[in-house]
Amino acid sequence: MIRMRVYITSRFKGSAENKKEIEELCAAVRSADMEDFHFIRDVEKYQPNFFSTQQEVWVAAKNSLKECDALLVDVTDDPSGGRVVEVGMAFALNLPIFVVAKKGTLYKDFYNGVAARIFEYEDIGDISSWLRDF
Repeated sequence: MIRMRVYITSRFKGSAENKKEIEELCAAVRSADMEDFHFIRDVEKYQPNFFSTQQEVWVAAKNSLKECDALLVDVTDDPSGGRVVEVGMAFALNLPIFVVAKKGTLYKDFYNGVAARIFEYEDIGDISSWLRDF
């Protein structure tokens, strides 16, 4: 059986400051028996300014998205421009977009127009069972 490969995007505060949160999201995807990919972890290796230019970042992100079957975006905090760009690219590539947020989070209404599904979680681990139902 071929496993769905999920491109995960979430807040990145700089270097490894929120590595734990990123790893928890990735673990939730793996627990749903899907392959996880996180650009910050797998490409940039948690290093800010890994690329010389923003154009290099977005070319690499687009190429990585093309190798995935879906995008999972965590919008628990105000999404930075980066996550919005990744959502736009995934939408243009016709990838299903899964939006997740901690319960009670206010997020931009435009996600309702691009999301295949939206899920509010109490604990990041809750994402696993939700994804298994997809």
